[in-house]
Amino acid sequence: MRSLLRGRRLRAAACTALLGATVLGLGAAPASAAPTSSADPGTRYYLALGDSLAAGYQSLPGGGSEVGHGYAQDLAATLGQRAVQDGHPFSFTDLGCPGETTGSMINGGCPYPHPYYDSQLDAAIAFLTTHRHDDVLVTLDIGANDIGGCATAESVDAACAAKGIATAGWDLGTILSRLNAAAGPHTRIVGMNLYDPFLAAWLTGVPGKVVAGVSVPVADALNATLDLADALHGVPTADVAKAFSTNSFLPLVPLDGQQVPLNVARIMDWTNMARGDIHANDAGYQVIADTFLAEL
Repeated sequence: MRSLLRGRRLRAAACTALLGATVLGLGAAPASAAPTSSADPGTRYYLALGDSLAAGYQSLPGGGSEVGHGYAQDLAATLGQRAVQDGHPFSFTDLGCPGETTGSMINGGCPYPHPYYDSQLDAAIAFLTTHRHDDVLVTLDIGANDIGGCATAESVDAACAAKGIATAGWDLGTILSRLNAAAGPHTRIVGMNLYDPFLAAWLTGVPGKVVAGVSVPVADALNATLDLADALHGVPTADVAKAFSTNSFLPLVPLDGQQVPLNVARIMDWTNMARGDIHANDAGYQVIADTFLAEL
């Protein structure tokens, strides 16, 4: 999920994040060096898994980018405060890797530097095995990068998207099955769907409005698949698409001196699409964290 909107064209990952907002199924210690279980059984653990959103990727206004400043960090701050208030130690581990696909999560090969030697899934299983008797929360977002190359600012390739969805759906089932098998009796796993940054195409003119309009039913179909995959594995889904008002072309609201659909305004206010970055900004990441909290 690392692409940018340049001129009238969204790069492939913009589609992935847009569709990823609806696709199925984002540092930390290496799998070979998973943290040992705390001597205090009251420690509460939070493990974040997935792609660039879990990693907390953001572009910077003057150029460049950073990781480690996203919803997982926001969620960890809240969970850590709650743990302290309840008299429990707290530990946070983030395995999210920008650019991760469902396939690379299973087999390894995430393109962004990461501290674990094998796959993210292997590292996660090592963590869960070590902490099988502990209180562990796992959050997961994955699948967006399986839809690369499926859109431009002028069109959405439905066949391409369908193929990517099928791959992500199959792989997500594998991921959730293996996580469930490694999870202990006090482990909770929560998935999420994603917002639709491709709605930003609305602001590029008439063709962009058509593409933005087409993107939402595609996103809805992907979200339905994601919700089903999670449900089949007993995993609740944080409905980020709903939190971002993905389906709300009405009411019209003010944005930079014009009236735009609410869903378009949400994307422009809660992501960095104003500078072509599909990733959430600080406000958007907090919305995602709050959506997860509603499932806990």
